[in-house]
Amino acid sequence: MEANDKKIIHLIVFTCLLFFSIIAYLTYFQIFQAKTIVGNTYNRRQWQREEMTLRGNIYDRNGVLLAETFDGEEGYTRKYPYNRLYSHLVGYSHRQYGRAGVEDFYNEELMGLSDGRTVNKIIERITNDTIKGNHLYLTLNHQLQVKAEALLTGKRGSIVALDPATGEILAMVSKPDFNPNRLVEDWDDLVNDEGSPLLNRGLSGLYPPGSTYKTVITAGILESGDVDPQYDCVGSITIDGYTLSDYDKSGHGPLDLRKSLVVSCNTNFARMGVELGDEKIMEISRRFLLDGDLRGDFPITKSLFPYKGNMEPTELAAVSIGQGKLLVTPLHMALVAGVFANGGVMKEPRVLKEIETPEGRGSEAEESEAIDIVEASIANQVKDMMVAAVNEGTGKNARIKGVSVAGKTGTAENDSGASHAWFIGFAPADKPKIAIAVVLEKEGKTGGAAAAPIARELMKEALRRGVLN
Repeated sequence: MEANDKKIIHLIVFTCLLFFSIIAYLTYFQIFQAKTIVGNTYNRRQWQREEMTLRGNIYDRNGVLLAETFDGEEGYTRKYPYNRLYSHLVGYSHRQYGRAGVEDFYNEELMGLSDGRTVNKIIERITNDTIKGNHLYLTLNHQLQVKAEALLTGKRGSIVALDPATGEILAMVSKPDFNPNRLVEDWDDLVNDEGSPLLNRGLSGLYPPGSTYKTVITAGILESGDVDPQYDCVGSITIDGYTLSDYDKSGHGPLDLRKSLVVSCNTNFARMGVELGDEKIMEISRRFLLDGDLRGDFPITKSLFPYKGNMEPTELAAVSIGQGKLLVTPLHMALVAGVFANGGVMKEPRVLKEIETPEGRGSEAEESEAIDIVEASIANQVKDMMVAAVNEGTGKNARIKGVSVAGKTGTAENDSGASHAWFIGFAPADKPKIAIAVVLEKEGKTGGAAAAPIARELMKEALRRGVLN
């Protein structure tokens, strides 16, 4: 074979390889990256389509309008009737500043890109009619959201309320917040604000859980059966050279496991955590999905459990009282409360209830899947202790007359300032309708003093109005 023939063959082979590389490259993007690219807020074609599309409305579970589109002189404009009230969870859709919240999570549905209305879309194109997106009905309850926002006004933190039997989010408030109708006027101030008003603390705020985490440790101790809970508390304990004290430092006297949770004894939980050991603490923490995927129908920041094994006694003690390197989101702790309300089962969190087409055809969102966390017998024992914590212990400020309430307070030390105040719980304890988590950033007060009263008022509102009926 002559040299020229070899060169031609080499050129043909090279051209074929180049051709197949292009095909493979385009195939990869079409199969694996198309959705990401289409959804990217920097995609100009997406915004061009938005100019031709009447974006669907967003409603609460009972049909209260939360977001709508107006056709004005400058084209379609998104408006939010309640200004700040849903700024984090509903979010915003703005050509200049992109999208956030449900407006981002469910952009394809709101734009009518995700359904099978192909024929209608073709007709709309041919006739030059406006393309209409789908309407969304969320699991939120407007009345409960209004109450939660009022309870958190003037504070920094988050409230998350959900139905433990279904995983449906009933209310979610994060403070500080913003007005999505004023993004152009306020944007520079918002992005430079040290209070991070654009951050949804309910889904993405990470905090040490403090003593609320003792509920998880209690479940581990009950499962183990190898830890002696009997203890005479004198107010402090030394573990591996480090002295740890109870909140009031005066000592609680003789305790068992139930009483330790009721009075929230740090020293006994630290001691029991060391005795429980790192394998069991890591196992029970990861079973509660610490450092795991909560599998919601919206993006949720993972809680952090960075320990990999061979935990030192001081680390075991710290985690057992909800300190150390452990960090959680308020939503996660509401789900933890839900486990004990729901017989040991965690329901995946959901915010979407129904999608409705422009023609009025509705389709229910997928039902939340159940995740088995602990046996029902274990969950019920912890629940009983949480009821006692409200009736007799640190959670007294969450008591509701005529209603059995289960809860656990927390006061989490914070390296950057005053302590955070926590409360998690649910009501009624015998037939739970609402599970809740409240965290107040740098409140400088105990969870029992600051967070429990807020939880009480929101649970009262939910039960009074029968929000799930």
